[in-house]
Amino acid sequence: MSASDMIDHPDVQGLVSQARDHLAAGDDKKAARLLTDAASHTHDPGVEQQVRELATQGLERAGRFNKGPWKEIIRIANLRAQHT
Repeated sequence: MSASDMIDHPDVQGLVSQARDHLAAGDDKKAARLLTDAASHTHDPGVEQQVRELATQGLERAGRFNKGPWKEIIRIANLRAQHT
């Protein structure tokens, strides 16, 4: 992994905040996209935890056929956490 891969996205916390807002507003699709970006661009354990918590909320309220994106976000966050 290169040094640039270890640097957090400049505003990864902003992505999480936006995702939280979209999730609260019921825009699950946009929230999932933002959380995927956040999970992919951080190595901060605090941010990874927030991503997992929000993705778990999305997963709990997702319909039968909409659980995949939330499971993938959790998988990415867990995978990134293992490599820190």
